[in-house]
Amino acid sequence: MVRLTKNYNTTRNSLYESQLSGDMQSIENALNDHEYNLKSHKNAKTAHTSDQIIHGGFTVANRLDNLNARFANVIVNHDGKDVKEIVDARVTTDGKIAQTLKDRLDLEFNKLEQKIKREVNVDDFGAVPDGKTDSSEAFRKAVGDGRVRVKLSAGIYVIRGVKLPSWTYLIGQGKGVTTLKLHEDTPASEWVITNADYENGNRNIFVQGMSLDWNPDRQGGVGATGGQHSSCLTYAKVKFGWVKDVEAINAGLHGFDITAPTYDHLASTQYTKDGCRYIWLDNCVAYGAGDDGITTHYSEYIFISNSYSFDQRGTAHPKGQSNSNGIEVDDGSKHVWLINNFTSGNIRGVEVKAHKEWPASQNVHVIGHVSFHDVRCFDLRHIGHHKAEDPESTTAYDVTLTDCTAIEPIFNDMYEGLTPRALVVSAYKNVAVSNFTAIGDPSYDYKDNPVIALQYRSRNISLNNITIRGFKKAGFDIRLYGGPQKTDNVNLSNFTFYKSAKQGIGIGGGVYSVNISNGIMEGEGGTYGITSPNSQANINNVQTSGYSYAAMIKGNKYKFVPTNFKGGFRGATTSGAPLDPTSAIIAATGDNIAKGPRNFMGGVSGGSSTEGSRQAIIAANNSKTKGDGPARVVMAAQAVTNDDSYSVVGGYGTGSPSKNNIKWKIDSTGGHIRGVGRVESVSDFKDLAEYFESKDGRKIESGFLVTLDGDKIRKAEKGDKVLGVISETAGVIMGGAAFYWNDRYLRNEFGGIIYETINDNGRAIIVPMENPNYNPDLEYIPREKRDEWHVVGLVGQVFVRIDETVQVGDYIVPADGIGTKSEDGTGFYVMRINRSYSAEKGYGVALVFMHPQM
Repeated sequence: MVRLTKNYNTTRNSLYESQLSGDMQSIENALNDHEYNLKSHKNAKTAHTSDQIIHGGFTVANRLDNLNARFANVIVNHDGKDVKEIVDARVTTDGKIAQTLKDRLDLEFNKLEQKIKREVNVDDFGAVPDGKTDSSEAFRKAVGDGRVRVKLSAGIYVIRGVKLPSWTYLIGQGKGVTTLKLHEDTPASEWVITNADYENGNRNIFVQGMSLDWNPDRQGGVGATGGQHSSCLTYAKVKFGWVKDVEAINAGLHGFDITAPTYDHLASTQYTKDGCRYIWLDNCVAYGAGDDGITTHYSEYIFISNSYSFDQRGTAHPKGQSNSNGIEVDDGSKHVWLINNFTSGNIRGVEVKAHKEWPASQNVHVIGHVSFHDVRCFDLRHIGHHKAEDPESTTAYDVTLTDCTAIEPIFNDMYEGLTPRALVVSAYKNVAVSNFTAIGDPSYDYKDNPVIALQYRSRNISLNNITIRGFKKAGFDIRLYGGPQKTDNVNLSNFTFYKSAKQGIGIGGGVYSVNISNGIMEGEGGTYGITSPNSQANINNVQTSGYSYAAMIKGNKYKFVPTNFKGGFRGATTSGAPLDPTSAIIAATGDNIAKGPRNFMGGVSGGSSTEGSRQAIIAANNSKTKGDGPARVVMAAQAVTNDDSYSVVGGYGTGSPSKNNIKWKIDSTGGHIRGVGRVESVSDFKDLAEYFESKDGRKIESGFLVTLDGDKIRKAEKGDKVLGVISETAGVIMGGAAFYWNDRYLRNEFGGIIYETINDNGRAIIVPMENPNYNPDLEYIPREKRDEWHVVGLVGQVFVRIDETVQVGDYIVPADGIGTKSEDGTGFYVMRINRSYSAEKGYGVALVFMHPQM
């Protein structure tokens, strides 16, 4: 505040002049300050805070807080769940609750900024970025005890390793601009950068903007020494760490390692207690590592984003056995996010795994990753827990791959014999893969290996929105391996294969729980779209083209992919319950219940129900099968109950379902047909007939009058008693023996079938007793297809051959099997001449009424 003198001493003296001068100076200073502040306000990027700006009745701060809370709520609840351990991770060391885990990292970074009490340049401590001078001591002095921001100049600093204490921010001029390179005399076990205190751990460390050269050519060539040593950058037991815009070059072991001080934590212990927590690697590059470019061990809440890991050297392993990966989430890691990264030229692009003795990585999420020319682009496995005789993994759970791409996996000599694949899942359970794209080289020889392989006791896997093309020389686009160490519980949905492998989907033996839906497979010279040795897979809405066969399921070849459902099916049904997994209800209303196995209800209503095995109710209302007997059917019925095994009934009634409402019944055990109404032929069939065998065993043509000669027939001659006529118009035919040998069942002395009681799965049923002379292996030819057996019309209107003597109204008698006019009015009445006598044919045709002769 400016305070001016109000009452001047009017005496012209030195005091007056001093007062006047002072006030004028105050006015000048105030005006200058005002002008300076006004210019600063105009030029400032943050002239006002967000809570000082009003927009639409709200401050900008209020709206930003509101939007931030809404976004955080979406992130926290993105899958409808809230994992308690992750929620707990949002609580800061000061007891405040961050809205997301990312917010907590940001808060901790702000703390790092606030903790830094000094900012220095390492050059001021004697460091020289000339690629020659040993600057190790200068770095040690510049870093000191932490709470410092250490700036690096452009150039190459030669060091013997940098150990960073807590609250340290090491920042260079950028990748390839500032480089830290290990000194010639540095031991092989050293790191380029690591944290200072492995025993007690460190926190809030930030490394940014530099390249780290492990210099493997020093001392004539050095390599990894074992454990977690010999890497470019290692955080061990670090809480809140950042690595941004950093390049790791030719590490002895790993380019970047987020880990615990040792690699030997057993699954039975709290194996992440000494690991890192809340670490973020962003925009980093790793290449030439002796093992993996980027890796994690026994650490949790790790973010790796926008990074590139490629062309590792694999020198940490024996030649031909180098499992050198782009990004590896290894032993004991938990809650890891890999976001928008790229790998190429590695053995595995992304590997989520563990060794035999140690716990598998859990809750790992790979989002937007691109793998190019890695041998196995994405590989999930728990070594030593794959085969049937291995112990089951108790830690290999919860991995998601979202919006990932595998481009042209290839063989690599670093790991001899490892076959290229886009995705492999072994031993892991609860794996969800969404929006996955695999692009192959049509000319590359994949040696009939699968593109995607689910194997080695993996379980509970969902593959959704899968696109595969170009793997022309692969064996399968997706293969589900069976056998003793089979995969199982697999969902495949919304997939597209285009001109890719010889076979689309292959299901192995013993794999029973598979759902395949909504797929389009367009092959080009392929063999099968889907193959399975069993018919257990649920298949729906899958279309194929370009394969020799759309599917081969349980040995049967299909030109189309069959729709197959199991497990208590309901379709076009408003209510009802198929209570057995092998039963179905289709096109039904009302509270219908299928209680037993292999029950079917179709077109039913009114609370119909089935009991027992192999039951069916079809086109019926308020009807039932009752009891535990098998094979009962109710058809076209109202209020009908069927409690007889091996039978079909129909009928109509009112009120509750009852046996008394049955109107017709077919008995399968005895072959009986019963009905309360008439049996009526509504066609133009006119006669009642029975099968007879010809005496000479030869065929007698239609229309000839025949007589009995013993128990066989021949053409009737004049004076013979006519049995009937060879007929083609019979409405009812008896004695056909169409299904089996006439003497298949034993009969009593009066021709009645002899019955016996047998045990049918614990139930007593009565069936015909079989003749011991019956041979089911002999082919039976029914009588209708044998020349010696004839249908003889006995009663009714029949067509008869006649000679030239016959007119309408005459009676006929036989003459060599042909009807001729009766002279005495006996014989059979001629109703109509259908065809006049033809001398050329030697007969005419008349419609004659046949009746039994007395």
